[in-house]
Amino acid sequence: MTERAAFMETEWQFVADDLAAVREWLENEAPDPFSVCAEPERTQDDEYWDTGGWLVWRAGFACRVRRQGESAELTLKELSGGEANLRRRRELNEPIAGPGGLDGAIARSGGDASRLLRRLAGPHTLRPVASLTTHRTTLSLADADGPLGTIALDRTTVGQGWRAHDLLRVEVEVGEGDLDRAAPFVTALRDGAGLRPALSGKLAAALAAAGASPGWEPRPLGPMTFDRESTLGEVAYAILRREYLHFVQHEPVARLGEDVEGVHQMRVSARRLRAAIETFREALPAGLVAQAGELRWFTHALGDMRDLDVQRERLARLASPVDPKAVAALDAILREHYEAAREAMLAALDSKRYVAMVDSLDEPLRAGVVGDKGDGLALESAPGLIRAWRRRVRRAGDAIEANTPHEAYHQLRLKTKALRYAIEFFAPLYGEPAEAYGRQMARLQRLLGDHQDAIVAADLYQRLASDEGERLGRSGVRAARELAANAAAEAEGYRWKFPKRYARLRGRAWKGLRAAMLNS
Repeated sequence: MTERAAFMETEWQFVADDLAAVREWLENEAPDPFSVCAEPERTQDDEYWDTGGWLVWRAGFACRVRRQGESAELTLKELSGGEANLRRRRELNEPIAGPGGLDGAIARSGGDASRLLRRLAGPHTLRPVASLTTHRTTLSLADADGPLGTIALDRTTVGQGWRAHDLLRVEVEVGEGDLDRAAPFVTALRDGAGLRPALSGKLAAALAAAGASPGWEPRPLGPMTFDRESTLGEVAYAILRREYLHFVQHEPVARLGEDVEGVHQMRVSARRLRAAIETFREALPAGLVAQAGELRWFTHALGDMRDLDVQRERLARLASPVDPKAVAALDAILREHYEAAREAMLAALDSKRYVAMVDSLDEPLRAGVVGDKGDGLALESAPGLIRAWRRRVRRAGDAIEANTPHEAYHQLRLKTKALRYAIEFFAPLYGEPAEAYGRQMARLQRLLGDHQDAIVAADLYQRLASDEGERLGRSGVRAARELAANAAAEAEGYRWKFPKRYARLRGRAWKGLRAAMLNS
């Protein structure tokens, strides 16, 4: 079996009631100018694999090992793609060692499918989650212009014992450029053979037959809602569970690396988790409180990659007046830095420290409130907690003057973010007044965030101009210095806007929230 490159699978999938009747239609009633030719039948044994936390499935892929005799082929196939019963999905295939577990096989392989699977699974063990056996009749499809594709008539057995049953499927696979040529034949086949669109794949049926549930974790974490009668401990655990769920849900997307939002959302969730632990620490056990430090480590591990995402987007947005060759040279260097940051991020995800952190969050969140910690009403504690965070913001914000170093703005941004999170945590208790003040905090945080991005950009481009002159050339150095100066000027503009935006924290929105807290 030779290695095949990744390709885009394009096929129609149908459900049949009688495969013999479908074959008879194909051999006797296929419309002109189409013709079919039968090929040898074969049996396929497929086994699907994933981690205990379904990292592969949650990243949007199915992992299949197909065994035929002594040989085996690994396939990673996208779960989504296409519409109705027409599927367009990326597929990666490669041969692997037949016997033994999948972890060892992909560790020895250098193919694209193995590399992607190693990235998605990380340090987690792959395990079989479902298996099926398919008896396949294949027919080649052609028209007057030549070969078009293949038709597969599949009788697939899923499940064992009383769960076992057969799926009867018809699949028509063609090249991406042959859809229009094949469409009339597919319509005639569907209507003439009485086929129905297949709304789900074989894997979904196999998982159902095996009693498997592809979620991030089959066991529920615990309650994630609260009301005005809830204790502080109940509120704390509800919020922590929600944030933790959001955190682990984005790990597969971050590992895959095809959507920058995966890393961003995972980092935001880690920050919110840390803010929740700090806010509710009096209601939490010491082991859970200690994870705030580990979450800080993890957000820093993702920080360089996220910052480079922002700066590459910034370069693309602002570079139109700059020499295109200089922009290309700058982006090439940023891309190298980005790839190094991504490797560091994956190393953090694959580390024992990360696995230990997740376990140390998971176990106490499932256990729930410990003893009498946080047994008072949340409504009694919330005002003091919100005011404590607000005092930190006020102390930092009131100290800012015209010549204040930019580091002070960054520290204020972090405190502002923590206050905003605390208000959002308690918003269900206070309704619109809390939401209104939260929106005001978000606007201040956004201004401070834009200021920080501009400061980082000014420093980055100044360093590139100083350190990468040989690679950038004269025009590239000039462009880097120009971008650094523009970013510094932009940061100065945000500082001019700051006093007015900051003053609103003492205005009507705060008075509304304060009244809501007093009257609760």
